[in-house]
Amino acid sequence: MSAILLFTVQEAFQLSGRSGPVLAPGIPSDQKLPSVRIGTSVRLVTPDGKSIDTEVAGVEMINYGRRPPPDNPSVPIALPSSISKVQVSAGTKVFLIAAATDETDNGA
Repeated sequence: MSAILLFTVQEAFQLSGRSGPVLAPGIPSDQKLPSVRIGTSVRLVTPDGKSIDTEVAGVEMINYGRRPPPDNPSVPIALPSSISKVQVSAGTKVFLIAAATDETDNGA
């Protein structure tokens, strides 16, 4: 198995209608990273070194309304209800877990 760093958590919060926490800033949309969707396996590594394997429960969309999008947009992800926001402190690193034989989704 190999792991690809997706992002470092700046904030975890709970949204109504979501079973688990939403992690921000999220996956940078301008980098060449493999596709991440509901059910994708991720590993959380907290600042104290604890490792939690889980999966993506949701891929959030941000509506900027009339505001211009940021220079470096990102896509927050939601985790399942088995993870609480207190388990995911600022500084937690989120890794994509990929088997060595997995290939990047090329849209085909």
